[in-house]
Amino acid sequence: MVWSLANAKRRKKLGEDAQKSRSSIIGRRAAIAVVIIYNLVGFADIFSTNYAISSGAGYESNPFIRTLMEHAGSGWMLAKLALQGVISFMVLWFPHWIVIGFFTIATLGNAMVVYNNFLIAGML
Repeated sequence: MVWSLANAKRRKKLGEDAQKSRSSIIGRRAAIAVVIIYNLVGFADIFSTNYAISSGAGYESNPFIRTLMEHAGSGWMLAKLALQGVISFMVLWFPHWIVIGFFTIATLGNAMVVYNNFLIAGML
């Protein structure tokens, strides 16, 4: 998306900035760590969502995912995992501290959703 919206000069600058960010060992390691945590939380989200729904204790409140569940059945999990993969790649491609910071906050938000799913399902 960014590539299609930016002109050639901006795309070149973005690529240079990403390469510079990847040259930081600490930044790369931080990005890898947060991507691992993000994916663990993502798997927990899938599990906790399925558990809460199958136990009859909850329902999917995200209208996009709910529609995907209705039309794709269990294929929604593959779609979610594919999206996680794309997002993970983007963070690893551009491990700037601002990206890592926002991504960490988003991951914490998703972890709170997982916690809530387990509360709803009566597992906690």
